[in-house]
Amino acid sequence: MKKTKIILLSLSCFLSFSSFKNEGVLNHPMPLLPNKTLDGQTIDADYYKGHVTIVSFMFIGCIPCMNEISVLDEIQDEYAANLHLQILCVARQMREQMIQFNDTGNSSCFSMVRRAMKVNPISYTIQPGCATEPSKMVVKDMTEDGKSKDVSLKSECNTIEETFGIAAFPCIFFVDKKGIVRKIEEGGPGVQNDPPFHDKIKNEIDALLAE
Repeated sequence: MKKTKIILLSLSCFLSFSSFKNEGVLNHPMPLLPNKTLDGQTIDADYYKGHVTIVSFMFIGCIPCMNEISVLDEIQDEYAANLHLQILCVARQMREQMIQFNDTGNSSCFSMVRRAMKVNPISYTIQPGCATEPSKMVVKDMTEDGKSKDVSLKSECNTIEETFGIAAFPCIFFVDKKGIVRKIEEGGPGVQNDPPFHDKIKNEIDALLAE
């Protein structure tokens, strides 16, 4: 039952939001994000200045999104000594859900999805894309006694997708040192160990760092 639920959730990354376009964001200043990061940081215009920023839009259970986490974790390690690169995950989840996803000792459905898909906790900054008060059901969470409960997201998630023109998940924005969105990469790796995808991301990073 749990495996079936994970598969059904993963398919939705290909079925939603196909009508949005992101051309209006490209070559413009990065729009501001609502909410704060899990560590309480506010992402404002100054956050991007002087840094090359990889902004990854994703959601829990999307298979390419989960594969992309592994690639970006590797890149985070490879550029650990470079203070001019930062990676930001904008998740289509609430704060509590992302905390549960990253918790190695948690038995929630979000932690189970991560472990089932053999993904390590996200090592870079996490920005929950949704508010804490839910208003829209998106998936059923099976409890230990076999009963189900609603796991919900607020409609502000849709606002983010409209603002940024997210047409598919995952989606990476490459933001330069001036805070301008220079490139948008839609779609993620088909597998966790994907050297071509890894190299493509690194090439974009190196080009922006060299400016």
